[in-house]
Amino acid sequence: MKVLHILYQSLPNISGSSIRSRDILNNQLKLGVKPIVITSPFQNPKRNGSVEEIDGIKYYRTFSNNNELVNENTSSIFLQIKKFFRIISFTLKVYEVAKKEQVDIIHAHAMFFCAIAGKITSISLNKPLIYEVRSLWEERFKKNNLFNYLIWSFITFLETFCMFLADHIIAINQNLKIELQNRFVLKKRKITVVQNAVDLDQVIDSKFNRSELVFGYIGTLSPIEGLDLLISVFKKLEIPNKLLIFGGGIDQEKLRKLSKGYNNIIFKGKVSNSEIFNAYDQIDVVVNPRKSRYLTNSVTPLKTIEAMAYKKLVVASDVGGMKELIKDDKTGILFKAGDLSELEKALLKVLERDDFNYIIDNAYNYIIKQRNWYHNAKLYKKLYFDLKNGK
Repeated sequence: MKVLHILYQSLPNISGSSIRSRDILNNQLKLGVKPIVITSPFQNPKRNGSVEEIDGIKYYRTFSNNNELVNENTSSIFLQIKKFFRIISFTLKVYEVAKKEQVDIIHAHAMFFCAIAGKITSISLNKPLIYEVRSLWEERFKKNNLFNYLIWSFITFLETFCMFLADHIIAINQNLKIELQNRFVLKKRKITVVQNAVDLDQVIDSKFNRSELVFGYIGTLSPIEGLDLLISVFKKLEIPNKLLIFGGGIDQEKLRKLSKGYNNIIFKGKVSNSEIFNAYDQIDVVVNPRKSRYLTNSVTPLKTIEAMAYKKLVVASDVGGMKELIKDDKTGILFKAGDLSELEKALLKVLERDDFNYIIDNAYNYIIKQRNWYHNAKLYKKLYFDLKNGK
């Protein structure tokens, strides 16, 4: 069984999306599925060259130039148009690779750029297409004026159209599946939920026990993550414990300015995937204070699952993606999203108690039983065989 995975971004780029892709590929390989990867023109290779191998998996690269790399910053309309039209050459390359490798299934991962190339190749070679939706991509675009609203509408149309054309849709959580089913043209489409998970083979046990709790955050420093609220509460309560913030992003300078004068808040910078266990080793309590947005209520965060697998106490806001993972006071601690007083209470609750082992153990057992990638790989394998056999 050969499967061509079409990825918008991948390793060496470190993000929730690229880590999910890595774990999908590695665990499919363990089950005897042969994954082959082609990445978008906006993803640089790990090493120079058009083909490379990572963890025994072949990656075909179509990288264009450094000005078009995947990033969080908003690009000009001219650059967006230029990137959009790269879909023509990319589709030709996807077709070439799929034909050369004689794949059985084409698996396009978010976004529409990958799905369109996958569908044209699917039709040309008469192979089934799966489209994996990881978030509502259009929600990244503000609707604060007519021009932005038109962009939002155009992307919503493209995403929905790609889902409609796919032979099967994968959503990463139940909330997202429900949202997609509410779109009229998708009501009768087949949608399978394959939840975010963790690759337990990547998890290394912590080495340190500290007398004083260390709080931390690992991930992208973007406005939706609510780190401004966390820093404000730390300063207001004058919490003496350290708060370590790992990651980079568009909110970095703003957050540094906000924490100025408070030496216990330390920015550690980006952490490579190979060193992620060192970041978790330095933290006891992981805080994810995400703000309530359309996007955060439909996406399950990977880092929260990872923290539970590393046996860390998780304190998180009650956005939809978090509530699918955490049961308050059973597998973590939840507080009302965007509410400073509720965040204060949650942090004080942690500081005033000294035994959260039952919560940590419950969360870890939940990950072992329901949120590991080897289990998910079995779902993918069955889906591939059913599609190949016309079921």
